[in-house]
Amino acid sequence: MTGSKAGNDSTQILKQSQRMKRVPKKFQASVVIVQGHAEGMEYPLRKEHTVLGRDKGADIVLKDAQVSRQHAVIEYREGNYLLKDLESTNGTRMSGALIKETNLHHGDKFSVGGTTLQFVLDDTGKPRTYEIS
Repeated sequence: MTGSKAGNDSTQILKQSQRMKRVPKKFQASVVIVQGHAEGMEYPLRKEHTVLGRDKGADIVLKDAQVSRQHAVIEYREGNYLLKDLESTNGTRMSGALIKETNLHHGDKFSVGGTTLQFVLDDTGKPRTYEIS
């Protein structure tokens, strides 16, 4: 470190700045169970990394015997939401096809085990236009 006082030439270790752990407030994202146990339940996505699974430690716990303990994850990266399968036993499906990783867009439906969820995204930072008659 430059500019240190004489006699204080020891190495200083500074804490590395932490990655953002939360999604920007301008986004309001969630998943809604549209088919399966707890149908109609909505889960807000507030973290960069949200695990879906049967395990009690998952961020979104799904009561479905066909869902792996840690089945899939929804990640927020560089302004986009991604759905990734976590090498689950029964896979993660979007539009009937097995996926490893795919971008999520408002209204997308995907299945984990026997549970179907819908991704909901509201960009509160976008200007809104109203038509006045």
